[in-house]
Amino acid sequence: MALQYQVNIAIQAGTDFSQVFFLAHPDKSPMDITGAKFSGGLAKYPGAFDADKSTSEQMIYKLWPFTTTVVDGQGGAYSIALTKEQTKELEEGKYVYNVVVEDVAQQIQEVVTGLAFVTLSFGSLLSK
Repeated sequence: MALQYQVNIAIQAGTDFSQVFFLAHPDKSPMDITGAKFSGGLAKYPGAFDADKSTSEQMIYKLWPFTTTVVDGQGGAYSIALTKEQTKELEEGKYVYNVVVEDVAQQIQEVVTGLAFVTLSFGSLLSK
């Protein structure tokens, strides 16, 4: 599959967010991702847990999962997204995120990781 790469993203709290990524072979030709399944999420830091909901028997991680979509399978394009309701829960600051793919051969690999910089939008301030 593809090698992992790092991309930093910017998210405005209280607004819909989406970002399209492309997977390519070393010769820069698009990778066919038809039938692949992507998943990923955003957290304040790796291993962040929800102290209010976790117990000594079960750790509940604090994660905002992305909605992922294959945009153009033959062109190697996929997207990640968060709704405005999800981003409204975010506090201003720096987060980490990652995306993994399960290809048609059921091999799972991390394809993109990075920092997400969350800023407050004017609209998110009005709706609080």
